[in-house]
Amino acid sequence: MSDHELYEIARQRIDRRTRRWTLWAVNLAVLIITVAAVVFLSDSAYQMYAIGGMLGWVGIFVLHTIIAGLREASEGDIEKEFAKLKKAAPAWASEKPKRLHLTDDGEITDDGYDEYEEAEQHKVKSR
Repeated sequence: MSDHELYEIARQRIDRRTRRWTLWAVNLAVLIITVAAVVFLSDSAYQMYAIGGMLGWVGIFVLHTIIAGLREASEGDIEKEFAKLKKAAPAWASEKPKRLHLTDDGEITDDGYDEYEEAEQHKVKSR
C-alpha cells in the first residue's frame, strides 16, 4: 500500500473514533441536563417525570458507555492480533506469487522471466 492509502485508512479510523466519543460526550451532556432538571424540579409536580427521564437516560448512557468501551477494546485486540499474525507469518507468505503455467508436456514452469533476466538474455543474443 502507498503512503497515501495508509494515510486515508488512518484518517478514516481516527474520524470514526472521534465521532464515537463525540456522541458519547453529547450523551453525557444530556445526562447532566436531566440531573439538573431533577434538581430544579424537586419541589414541583413534575418531579417524578424528571426522575423518570433521568433514570431512562442513565440507562441509555450506561449502555452507550459499555458499547463504546467494547468497541475500543476490540479495535485494540484486533491490532494486537494482526501484529502477532504478521510476526508469526513465514517470510514466503509476503512474497508475490509466481506466475506459473503448464507446458505442452504437462510440466509446470514459470510464466516468464524477470525484467533483469530478459535484459541479460537480450544482451547475450545481441553479441
